[in-house]
Amino acid sequence: MSKGKGHIPIRTCISCGRKGSKKSMIRLVLSESGSVVRDKSGSAPGRGAYVCNETRCIELLKEGRRLAKAFRRKC
Repeated sequence: MSKGKGHIPIRTCISCGRKGSKKSMIRLVLSESGSVVRDKSGSAPGRGAYVCNETRCIELLKEGRRLAKAFRRKC
């Protein structure tokens, strides 16, 4: 499929499940040391997960379970 001028990438928040444009969400990635960091450029290598830019969703991430599930790897 080609990406036309009207293509808007859609991502799903790992906290609330809401769908939104890639630009409206915060991308998280695993750093080389294994910690989760914010990917400000939106193009860091590796597995990424998205979260809404809302306090409620960010607070839910502090529980840890959602992050662990998002970055779980299959062996």
